[in-house]
Order: sequence, then C-alpha cells, then structure tokens
Amino acid sequence: MGGNALKNCTTRRYLKSEYFILEAEVLGILRSLLPNRKIKPILAYVSKDSFGDMDILLESDHLHLSLETMIQSHFQSKEIYKNSNVYSFEYKAFQIDLICMSSLHFDTAYAYYAYNDLGNLLGRIAHKMGFSLGHEGLKIYYKEDNYQFAELIVSQDFEKILRFLGYDPTCYFKGFQTLEEIFSFVSTSPYFNADIFLLENRNHISRTRDRKRKSYQGFLQWLQETPQIHAYPWENLKEIGGRRDHQIFIQKAFEIFEGFESKHKATLIAFETWQKSRQLFNGDLVSKWTGFKDKELGQLMKVLREKE
Repeated sequence: MGGNALKNCTTRRYLKSEYFILEAEVLGILRSLLPNRKIKPILAYVSKDSFGDMDILLESDHLHLSLETMIQSHFQSKEIYKNSNVYSFEYKAFQIDLICMSSLHFDTAYAYYAYNDLGNLLGRIAHKMGFSLGHEGLKIYYKEDNYQFAELIVSQDFEKILRFLGYDPTCYFKGFQTLEEIFSFVSTSPYFNADIFLLENRNHISRTRDRKRKSYQGFLQWLQETPQIHAYPWENLKEIGGRRDHQIFIQKAFEIFEGFESKHKATLIAFETWQKSRQLFNGDLVSKWTGFKDKELGQLMKVLREKE
C-alpha cells in the first residue's frame, strides 16, 4: 500500500484504461487459485486517471499454502516484499499489494481502506470523540497513564459508524467521483474542525507518515483553499492527549450501537477494580517493603505478576 514498497525492480504508474485490464487479470488469477474466499479490489474515486499500485483485500483465514510461493509461481514476480499482513509484488512492471485480512474484519477493512485516505481522515474525527477508527472497526481504549488495560470493538457496522461520526452513509455508499468530493464529505460532520488535521497538531508518528502521503497533503491544500462553514469547538486540537472520554459521545454510542452499553459498563467495573488493586500493590510499595530497586525490583515484579 502506497506504491513504493518495491525497491529492487522497476515499476511504473498505469493509466486508468490499462489499470482495469490488469486488475481483471490479477483478480482472475487469484480467484482461480483461492476459490471460495473473499477477494476484492480496494475502491478508488471514479475520475482517478492513473494508479501507482493495486490494493487487493484477501480473506486469509486458515490458508494452507505459502502465499509467497504462490505469487512467485503464478505471477513470476521480479520482487516480493512482505510487511506485516501485506504482500507487495511486481507483476508486469506494476506493484500489487495483497492485503491479508481475517474474515472477522474483512468487510470493515474493505470500507475503511476505500477511497484513498478517507478512513484515515475519518479517524481524526473518531479520535476527538474519544474513539479509534481502523480496519477492525470503531474501538474504545481503557487506559491509565501509559498502560492500556483493555480495548473494546464498539462496532464493525460501517453504516452505523458513519452515522455516529456525524456523516450521511448514503453519500459514502454512493461513491465519489473526485478526490475533492472525498475531501468535501469529510468536512460535512458537525464535529469537523480543520485544525485537528494540521500536521503541527498530529503526533510524531502520524505527522511523519502523513507528510509523505500525497492525498493527505492534497487534503491540507484543499483546506487552505476552501472556506469552512463550521468548526467544532474541541477543547484540545492536538492529537497527543487529545482523546478524551466525552460522556456526550459515550451516550451517543449507547444509542447507536446495540450491546455497547453493557460491554462498556462491564469493562469499566473491571478497570476500576484493577485500578484499586494497583493502588494497593505496585512497584513503589514493593520497593518500600523489600528495599529492591531498579533491575532487582523489575525482576521481582515480573515474578509476582506471573503468579497473579
């Protein structure tokens, strides 16, 4: 994903007309080799006139073969590069990205990855509302300081997720003709504020990543050139420390996502119990009781936690 994963062979951009011929060929090969599995190309906006890579989502549960061997055998690739769950390979001087995804997350990932950086941009709105949006769906995290106690998938229903974020699902599922239509759609949420997307308000990892993304840079340019009719008054515009458990949005999630309220409250009870036990038993107290410090303390705490 991104069009530049292959470093040791020559690839090029494909014009729209030749791209879709190649896409049909690649999908035909994959579907013949991996029948009865979901295999879908990631959606692009209609007027996109050239492509730097081809993103294909593969339902990858219980594969009883080596994908790398399969790719080499049937595509005769000059280069194959695996990064986490993505196999990038050369075929006819073009980069193909085969994204492996479990059946549990396939449909959500298909929606999240569609239309360039749209999922990433929607994720900024979700973050300000106290949630996280990614290829596994809408999540909420339970944290104390730098320790993450738990995470909970709130929903994988993309239509409901869009409504929760303040968007009209009909517009999304109709598709987009241009990149500008995608950008305009992002701005339609009542919780939109252009400043939360500025690189100076992103954390270091996000800033480094999105500075390199052409579509994200295009969105920032669009923001500069397009007067915004509203800006939600977020208390904190920055990404670092910007996620808060806003009760107004928690309550909204209760109303939209069936079953979330009971799961949330059960997790909160467990979280509060953990927090109380941590106050009664922690590294500072064990250090006072034993006199251990630094490495000795760390080793002892590891042993004690393994016995919990």
